[in-house]
Amino acid sequence: MYRLTLEWQENTRNSLQTIASHDQTKQPGTIRIGRDRERCDVVLQHPDRNIERTVSGLHIELFWNEAEQKMYVRNLTRDRIPPNPALVDGQTVINQELAIAENSKIRLGKMALRVKALELDSKQKEPIKANRFVCKCTNPKGAHILPADYSLLTCHCGYQVLGATMISDHIISPR
Repeated sequence: MYRLTLEWQENTRNSLQTIASHDQTKQPGTIRIGRDRERCDVVLQHPDRNIERTVSGLHIELFWNEAEQKMYVRNLTRDRIPPNPALVDGQTVINQELAIAENSKIRLGKMALRVKALELDSKQKEPIKANRFVCKCTNPKGAHILPADYSLLTCHCGYQVLGATMISDHIISPR
């Protein structure tokens, strides 16, 4: 879960847009950036058409990588001849996907954006203790834990098996 704020300048006017992971976007799971209103979530405009036209209609998309807990940039012009590269913190992005962070600078043609904020959901879920049923033997040196459906009357150690007992030592990791 994230909340991303982008900042850019259109001539002398500062523009700002915030998008969160739960917001509806043109392509679910991504934030598309370019100059085409129909296909982009963040639309870059400039009063000087020569500057605006350096940005492709659908130039890049940002996407959240859940496993790495990072936001990445993907160039959507990579299949064009020639592609219209993006620059992320000075690094050219054409075919690769590059991670961005707070204060990253993204240049599309002659226009530049800055990641003003990238906030992650800091509410870490605590592990959940789950109860489960098991059988235990009566071994005084240490009871053996056996499956709840254990059907024999004696344990492999020779001691008597008690009926099913509930224990809560099993931890389920949060997702």
